Amino acid sequence: MPDMDMIWMLVVMILCLLAGGLLAVQHFMRWHTVCVYNWDGQRYRFLGRECLHKRNDDYVINMRERIGDLSYTTRYCLSASREFVKRHRFAGLLLRAGASEAWLPIEERMVQDIYYRNSGRWK
Repeated sequence: MPDMDMIWMLVVMILCLLAGGLLAVQHFMRWHTVCVYNWDGQRYRFLGRECLHKRNDDYVINMRERIGDLSYTTRYCLSASREFVKRHRFAGLLLRAGASEAWLPIEERMVQDIYYRNSGRWK
């Protein structure tokens, strides 16, 4: 029968690894994603999260077609974390919705009207 101290050491080690993994996921969600909301005529509805990519000195968000399909209107609100906005307040952000593109300054609430157009590669 294994020693009880060894079992407790293994349990503590597994819990520490799990906590470290959860902290890494939280860091990624806070610093590398934005929440996408869509105006439905009465309020903004949450559609999902999109990843931020850094290209040269600007940040890029490639909106998926699924987000465009779930949308009620063409008005979107992007919400990044306070820490990200505080650090990159005067940087630029490029929002791509298929073939459409729009430049935004990084702020707490970034509102933009953009129409999702397919790039035409399926023709």
